[in-house]
Amino acid sequence: MRKRKTEKMVVTALLASFSYLLLFLEIPILPTFGWLKLDFSDIPILIGSFILGPLAGITIAFIRSLLNFMMSGGDVLSLIGNATGFIASVIFMLPIYFMVKKENTNKNLFMGMIISSISLIVFMSIANYFVITPLYISILGMDFGMPIAKMVLYGIVPFNIIKSIAVSIVFYVSYKKLVPSIEKKMSLV
Repeated sequence: MRKRKTEKMVVTALLASFSYLLLFLEIPILPTFGWLKLDFSDIPILIGSFILGPLAGITIAFIRSLLNFMMSGGDVLSLIGNATGFIASVIFMLPIYFMVKKENTNKNLFMGMIISSISLIVFMSIANYFVITPLYISILGMDFGMPIAKMVLYGIVPFNIIKSIAVSIVFYVSYKKLVPSIEKKMSLV
């Protein structure tokens, strides 16, 4: 029992570290919105949720965001960005996890990815319109040079569509190749 608990903690820490490192591989995808960068730090979070459960996935996302917050200086800008990233990761992870755990089929995996993508796009659009962008504007005095509604429509929505598709594709390949062998090895220990 104790060995299994220690093993879960080690795997959670390793996946959180890997997730944090993946934050540094950012890809700008919309030139007009240069601050929106694609990364694949959600892949270890998703893998962790399937190997150890949804609470572990949430823990991995939290540790990743906390590490990034602390290592980037712990300022208000970093707090807003990392809190947003944490919530977005959890919103993306949970529907995929619950759809596949309901019945482990390709159909449910794809349905989970579609539900996750829609959830992420809707949440991030609403959150950016009402909370995130107004926070950046009021606290930091940022000027995005366009109305918030236009920024959400032409920046946030397309970015999250592209991000959802890219992360889903990479996770699908990872899930099919890695998760079964990792689960098998962990059950032998």
